[in-house]
Amino acid sequence: MFKLNAIFVLFSKKTNLLFALAASFFVLYSCSSDDNVFIIPSDNDEFIYQVHFIDVGQGDAIYVVTPGKNVLVDGGWRNGGIREYLQSLDVERIDIVIGTHPHADHIGGLIDVFHAFEVGEVIDPGVSHTTLTFNQYLSAIDYHSIPFVVGRKGMEWQLSEDAHMVLLHPVNPSSDHLNNASVVARITLGEVTLLLTGDAELAAEDQMLSDPELLNVNVLKVGHHGSWTSSNEAFLAAVLPEVSVIQCGADNPYGHPHNVALQRLHAVGTEIYRTDIHGTVIMESDGVEYKISTEKE
Repeated sequence: MFKLNAIFVLFSKKTNLLFALAASFFVLYSCSSDDNVFIIPSDNDEFIYQVHFIDVGQGDAIYVVTPGKNVLVDGGWRNGGIREYLQSLDVERIDIVIGTHPHADHIGGLIDVFHAFEVGEVIDPGVSHTTLTFNQYLSAIDYHSIPFVVGRKGMEWQLSEDAHMVLLHPVNPSSDHLNNASVVARITLGEVTLLLTGDAELAAEDQMLSDPELLNVNVLKVGHHGSWTSSNEAFLAAVLPEVSVIQCGADNPYGHPHNVALQRLHAVGTEIYRTDIHGTVIMESDGVEYKISTEKE
């Protein structure tokens, strides 16, 4: 598919201090020419979880693989390459598909997915939109008789023996503000945790701060493509991600990611990966350690 490089391995937050300091010393002297990319060698060939932050241009598409169920969160634009990417992985069935909210840069590509793969169920915020893309999305779900779940805070799915997913948002979404209707999923892969935020903005982040103990994770999918309208200081202080991934397109017309959002992320000490710079970003984990690989240096 492509040559992966720029491997960045982080260790669990439970790692002992001495080992963490040694790893930090190695990182300090292993910088590449890109300030966001570090290299630490790993001998671990027992990675059983994968998370693909797929480069679909100005849109979101995240594919999570566990030994039990797999999950696809969003699909980018229609004909944006998600179907071909999944086929390159020899995917035949997707157990859970999440359409975080009805914007075309999130659900457009899911239309292609529904026609190309067997899908176990779709999770959706259950808010309406008036676009042709949204109507085609619903029609494809209906045509293939895919079970439809209206996602709400507190719902949980067991993905495999040591992996599960819980929704942190929404509670009572409205079609008046689709970004803040986003389904937000916290995924636990052994001891490694991820927060996938869709296009959740300030109001949604404030709601999620009612349960701050659920927000602290290893890896954050940054909200709304790195817009200034997301990633507020209080939210990031609760999440404290070791790694943050921004999904956005090169030279996109919105100027994503915005400098103010990048400054907020840097302020909490997170390593930042961007699909417009690094291409597809892949996290692999054994449930304790994880590594980040990028398509481009």
